[in-house]
Amino acid sequence: MKKNLESINRKFIHLIDHNGTIYRLVSPLSRFPEHQIITSFYDLNEDKLKLIEKLSKDKNTKCILHATGNKKYFYNLKEILAKIFHNRFYIFLHVSPNHFLIKDRLNELRTIKDMSNKLGIKFLIPSKELRQEYLYYGLDTIPIQVGIDFYVNNRIKRLKKGKIISVCTAEEGIYNYIKGIDQFFKLVKYLKLDEQSLVLGNKNKLFKGITTKKVSRETFLRYLRHSQAYIQLSRTESYNLSAIYAKRLKIPIIVSNIEGHKDNVKFGFRVNNLDEAIKILRFILKSQHSPKIKRIIEKNYKDSLKRETLNNFRESFNKLII
Repeated sequence: MKKNLESINRKFIHLIDHNGTIYRLVSPLSRFPEHQIITSFYDLNEDKLKLIEKLSKDKNTKCILHATGNKKYFYNLKEILAKIFHNRFYIFLHVSPNHFLIKDRLNELRTIKDMSNKLGIKFLIPSKELRQEYLYYGLDTIPIQVGIDFYVNNRIKRLKKGKIISVCTAEEGIYNYIKGIDQFFKLVKYLKLDEQSLVLGNKNKLFKGITTKKVSRETFLRYLRHSQAYIQLSRTESYNLSAIYAKRLKIPIIVSNIEGHKDNVKFGFRVNNLDEAIKILRFILKSQHSPKIKRIIEKNYKDSLKRETLNNFRESFNKLII
């Protein structure tokens, strides 16, 4: 009982500027009494900084700013927040160093590194694999085991024909490059699977012949549950939330062999190039019930159940030491 009380006394304020994937990942932590979520994308008239200053008076409270390097409300206040909380302030980077490079934000990466030295800011990341990547740029980080609270809804309406799915939720064009949608397009075009293929998350006309849809989470899970394969040939990832859902739904997964995916999709299929992706997708479509595919799916499923739980996510924060 004493241990549980100590855990609850460790308070966390999570500041979130992003109302998409990051919010969906972090917001379930609010179910626990020691975690409070504050967002910047609604109630704009409220003085959030005054509220945060008030909460900071409790010296057991830690502040975690969830960031991608985008200059948004809370992110622009990071230096002020670091001074308010002193050594109790963390920035959770939900992107890899390559994301900073692709988005032409190398100077921003240097800025936060300098701030860490000057103000004692600590940095969190969602994958052990990313730690070495950030060390290369002189930024020490602490890996956090992310997790979800997820169950299979058997009432999800069944689709008549499974799709081959990729995901890109951002409207900004460069994210189609980051998420490897151009590679997905080449893959399905080469295998003449245009009509079976679907990109979920935003609606665009960049890739003629492939359906793109902006859908609700329930619809996304409906498509994913009955898909033939989930494919994400991203050029950079910190941690792939959609891959967690695919593992839980026992869907064959093909992802690029990069930073976050190595920790996220431990048992395959991770590919190094388009030729490998073509070969594996052919194998999956022709041999869906093969023992090899079933073993890989089951390993990914069990690994996700063991590691990627909401309680493990919670405990990763509770282990942080001031």
